[in-house]
Amino acid sequence: MIQLWAGRCVKRIKIWTSAVVSVVALLAGVHSVRASSYETQFDALNRWTGNEWYQSWNSVFLENSGHVRNDSAPAQIGWVHDGGRVRLANTGRYSPTIAYNSLWMPLNTNSKLLPRQLDSQSMSFGTPLGQIGKLGFGVAVGAGYAGSTPYNDPSSIYGMALITTQYKFNPRDRLLVSLDYNGNRNFMPDVPLPSVEYAHISHRFTFIAGFPEIGVDWRPISRLRLMVDYYIYDDGTAKASYSIFPWMHVYSSFDASSWSFHVDSYHSDQRLFFNMSRIEAGIKLINFSHRASLTVGGGYAFNQAFSQGFDGRDESPVGQIANALYARLQFNISF
Repeated sequence: MIQLWAGRCVKRIKIWTSAVVSVVALLAGVHSVRASSYETQFDALNRWTGNEWYQSWNSVFLENSGHVRNDSAPAQIGWVHDGGRVRLANTGRYSPTIAYNSLWMPLNTNSKLLPRQLDSQSMSFGTPLGQIGKLGFGVAVGAGYAGSTPYNDPSSIYGMALITTQYKFNPRDRLLVSLDYNGNRNFMPDVPLPSVEYAHISHRFTFIAGFPEIGVDWRPISRLRLMVDYYIYDDGTAKASYSIFPWMHVYSSFDASSWSFHVDSYHSDQRLFFNMSRIEAGIKLINFSHRASLTVGGGYAFNQAFSQGFDGRDESPVGQIANALYARLQFNISF
């Protein structure tokens, strides 16, 4: 048990070290990321910053051809990821919302260690419940499917729920207390987990401190934006972007991401975990109304490891994909 715990600590220290190195390298003009959450219950309760009714983010990712290190079988990871949310009624920054997410990840391999592809889809409905003085309440419920055979494995179906309370000290400072259940979470998927986070929100400097998220969004000068976001039992991201023109940004980033899927040949309480780290650089083009953007990027993927277990506390190695260069396109739109 002590050895397992120590191994986990070393893994997390490596992620944090890589993130810090990435930011420092970025500031020095060298390359350095980003991660994304696939939990639609949070997207369904996120605040709206304008009068938009619809937001979507869509990306395509493809690596160079590679191989599985364990048996030398060819492999090539790619994905198509679509996500978004729809505002059902404009009741202010917090409105009734439906959020959705879809991920198709072909592995392009004939290795006996890995499935041929992985799929994940989820949808959640979230709504504010009301306001009592400085206290605001919200709830989200949803369901998802994450597996190796699309809609053919009942064990791949899972539920999601989120209850959150927000206390506003003033327009910029707030305390968020939540209870989150996610049947496909990498860590303790069978237990609702609490979170307590303090957030300060301003134009130049925003930060979140607490459990399970720690994040900073800082604009030291008007053209430069630095972001670090870390979820204690999930993903980590560090990113910097610089505005050359109002319609063109360059960025560099580091990202450590993880996904979990049920494989039809596994027992119902076992899942396949995939962990990946990436360094990336690219250009983001934005239209003048800031309603649409196109990101063209590329980088290097490493630490691409598959493991099997109930959750992140008892993973057994399954296979590794060799490091590879990749290209990524992302298109965002809102109206």
